[in-house]
Amino acid sequence: MKKFISKPAALIKYMLLAVLAVSFIAACGYDDVNEEKAKAAAEYYADDATPRSALIEAETLKSYIDAGYVTPDGKKVLILYVTAQNSSPTVAESIKGAYAFDQEDYFMEARSDGPVVNASMVASGAKVDAFLREFGIDMNTLVVLTSYGHENQMLSRAFWTLKYWGFSNKHVKVLHGTDKYFFGAFATENGGQTFIDQYKAPFRTDKPTPSTFSVKNLPGQKMDLYRAPIGEVLGYAKSGALNPDATGNAVIVSTLDAKIPVVRNGYTVTYTIYNTNAIDGRINGATQLAMTEKEDGTYNNNWNQYIAPDGRYKENKDIEALIGGLTTDGTTRGEFLKNIDKNKRVLLHCFTGRTTSPHWFVFRELLGYSNAAVYDGSYQEWISLTIYKPLQKNDVFVNYKNSDTSIAGSTPSSAQSDYLEYKDGAFMLNNGVNADNKVIPNTIFTNSNWDTTKYTKFLTMSYEDKAKMSNSEIGYDYVEKLTFSYDNEYAGDGREINTADKNYQAGKDSSSTGGNSGGASSGGGSAPAGC
Repeated sequence: MKKFISKPAALIKYMLLAVLAVSFIAACGYDDVNEEKAKAAAEYYADDATPRSALIEAETLKSYIDAGYVTPDGKKVLILYVTAQNSSPTVAESIKGAYAFDQEDYFMEARSDGPVVNASMVASGAKVDAFLREFGIDMNTLVVLTSYGHENQMLSRAFWTLKYWGFSNKHVKVLHGTDKYFFGAFATENGGQTFIDQYKAPFRTDKPTPSTFSVKNLPGQKMDLYRAPIGEVLGYAKSGALNPDATGNAVIVSTLDAKIPVVRNGYTVTYTIYNTNAIDGRINGATQLAMTEKEDGTYNNNWNQYIAPDGRYKENKDIEALIGGLTTDGTTRGEFLKNIDKNKRVLLHCFTGRTTSPHWFVFRELLGYSNAAVYDGSYQEWISLTIYKPLQKNDVFVNYKNSDTSIAGSTPSSAQSDYLEYKDGAFMLNNGVNADNKVIPNTIFTNSNWDTTKYTKFLTMSYEDKAKMSNSEIGYDYVEKLTFSYDNEYAGDGREINTADKNYQAGKDSSSTGGNSGGASSGGGSAPAGC
């Protein structure tokens, strides 16, 4: 007998089939859409792997200015003069049409990767969006960053921030030689004073037509490539993945000057950063950059050594000759850094993340270390994460896990900490030699999961210059000075800022201020089987 289907039932059946058909077609086109997006992103970032593609030559910029601040392919050209740290411009003029730009006002913010708030972190998406809109930046804009000399560390920091948020080298450039070259050697070749009169002017005080652009409109998420959070850094130190000679799975490079000799058993075994911080030393397994040795055996790591007299960067071969590091935790300089795999993960840090930015620019954008990142927060954050603090004014060096046993006259017992004892996987006060209470527990920070004490080589604890002390018997709590607040219960992955910013860029979160938020880092999915 022939089956009978009512008209309403048949109608529902056909509607369901139609919906399934449309869904199947849409699903089968999902990969096509993703493929097109991937192609567009690959094209947008095509130049980023090419060393020196971040630079724009003075001759090229001049041609764009002469064409009416427009590139041959129709992009509008925006020139931003990056001012020095915490200051207004030291000069009142720049290339005609340039705006003065303080990257600290626009690109830095107090944020937390989980355990502690730091005042000098990369700016959130909302803050960067406000900048983009104020200066009229969109996908049809070429941003050219300049200053007076590449020695302005904020120039590199501003470039790094835009790269972190996903801009490509096709859309953000650094003027090679900056204003120094543009109005120096280049001007001499183009009419001298006549050229300067034609192309120099006071900073613009008006603003471009605002845009509605957002970092959400950029084609790729680059946060993890360019920024190393505390979770990544501490993870490497804990896992033993680091070696000072860069033979580990990753490389952490301290670009700060190595200034203060560490003496053990009459021998100088290494140099640390300062003698004015409560807590000093070196991340366990990190490489100490050693560019130019000074007469006292310490090293000058100032990035101005990368710059030629005319203000432009030296040739890569000449820069590579400067790149050296201490081969062990000692004082011997080696040239191994220029010989490592250019794809290896390389994290650079200074004290706050500013001074290391020019070194990062050289490593990543000139020499082609494609996986080079800035440890944002840097040593300022690292030393704030110790559960101990100093009481007396004494410089005392911790030799973690008897690590200086190779020094003449040293034995495992004598190599123990002068004031801390590593026992059962943790540092404890050594009561035998700590009768004068050189070190006391830090009552402000107590989160032992994020304690960096046992992962700091040649740890030094002392308070700052006595002249800064109101009471010479009470230790200067440098940790309290540096930070806003701690989360002593935090048990996340220490990557909160990167995660929040990826969520913001993907449109998953209305804010990206950092903190203890979690969530997936990016969207995505896959097409059904059979498509």
